[in-house]
Amino acid sequence: MLLTDKHQFSQRIRLDRSGCCIATYKHLTLKSVFQPIFNIRNEIIGMEALVRLFDQNDEPIPPNLFFQNDEISLADQLNVDRLSRAIHLRNFSMSLYNNRLIFLNFLPISSERLAAEGLKSSLLMSRLKALQIDNKRVVVELVELTAFSARTLASAARQLSNEDFLIAIDDFGCKESSPERVKQVKPNILKLDRQLLLEYMEGNQRPLLSGLELAEQSGAKTVIEGVETEKQLVAMKALKIDFYQGYHLAMPTALLPRLQQVV
Repeated sequence: MLLTDKHQFSQRIRLDRSGCCIATYKHLTLKSVFQPIFNIRNEIIGMEALVRLFDQNDEPIPPNLFFQNDEISLADQLNVDRLSRAIHLRNFSMSLYNNRLIFLNFLPISSERLAAEGLKSSLLMSRLKALQIDNKRVVVELVELTAFSARTLASAARQLSNEDFLIAIDDFGCKESSPERVKQVKPNILKLDRQLLLEYMEGNQRPLLSGLELAEQSGAKTVIEGVETEKQLVAMKALKIDFYQGYHLAMPTALLPRLQQVV
């Protein structure tokens, strides 16, 4: 059964001891962490929200194994996907970074359903209004998984853009995050997969350079993912990539509420 109303979400969300919002769904516990994204001057321009899943024994479950598991129902995957955004937005709104961009991962089917059900009247829109988060600061990241329909996904992206959301293609160069999807979706931001960075550093420069050329042709800003060393950072900055993300710059971490951060 899909979660469809505010009460169904609210009864699954609570505060933990640190004051952060967490959620429970069946045997799972969902928590938020956020990884900063930097510009070329090392200034934080936004935070990518990432879900951390834990089982009933508090053992971590890799999100990719949950969302790419054919034995888990689509309804359960959609509910966890939606619940994760609900806690991400609450935690972001209470943090010191709530005036930056927030990058939210969406399963392609989630964005398709959001558009089909009516974006203007959606829980997402009412949640953003209640939390005083401007649509213009929300980056919808379409992850590299298969969409049910390329045409429907492109239509959903257009609807989101019409409501001032920014659109990003996540993990470009990986699985379904292909040049074809870029042309269909017309994103504002192209996030270049870490594998392109690794290949570039090993001497195979063409895949990354092709991604940068495609972004330029599409008028999209670029983010290089997976920067893990200073050498990689220097090489990427030499290419004049717009934004940078990776463990070398900052690890994903929970965002404590503002009151918790005041010394």
